Amino acid sequence: MSLAGLASVLKPVARTLQGPALSIEDGARAPLIAAMCLEPRIVLLVTATGREAEALTESLTTWGVETAVFPSWETLPHERLSPSSETVARRIDTLRRVRQWNGSHSLVVIASVRAALQPLSADLASTEPFVLAKGDRRNPLDISRSLIELGYQRVDMVSRRGEMAIRGGILDVFPPLAGHPVRCDFFGDDIDDLREFSIADQRSLGEITSVELTAVREIPLSAAVRKR
Repeated sequence: MSLAGLASVLKPVARTLQGPALSIEDGARAPLIAAMCLEPRIVLLVTATGREAEALTESLTTWGVETAVFPSWETLPHERLSPSSETVARRIDTLRRVRQWNGSHSLVVIASVRAALQPLSADLASTEPFVLAKGDRRNPLDISRSLIELGYQRVDMVSRRGEMAIRGGILDVFPPLAGHPVRCDFFGDDIDDLREFSIADQRSLGEITSVELTAVREIPLSAAVRKR
């Protein structure tokens, strides 16, 4: 049965989803939600656990639905620990996708109960990624300060997501949503070269033209925050 055919069959059921709640068997969730998404809309799905959110995302992807997982912190509010840089970046990226939604397609945001109930910074959705592009004119030290404000940790050698290192005219940074770190070579204040590289042997994995560096902290370390 085509998705359009399924939509016509499930249309009476889909209307009931506009009410406060509806219990759906696991096997029927993905096709029913996909049918609902034939008309452009943003849908928020709240699951019991983060694992269930990830599983539902995989199911919806097979039905051609655009999804975005909004993960919860791995840490509890009273713990003196920060969530991973990847988790923070995924949360910010999902909120940014919702804010930039233009109504031309459906977007399903999936969050666990814990993620949906966690308080958010008022301006978190407006946090834009820091973009570096080949040919840009940027001072390496200014870039370093901007990345530290976004939560990146300065180290001697990059080995984990959310870390950065600067040596002379070379800036290494590991974007939180990327598979490999990026090496930025400067000629004066000009970005002369951008390349992904391997952590294991530091060898280049290929040239890129630009890189987006998403914040890895939900409250940027601005001068005002430091004063408080």
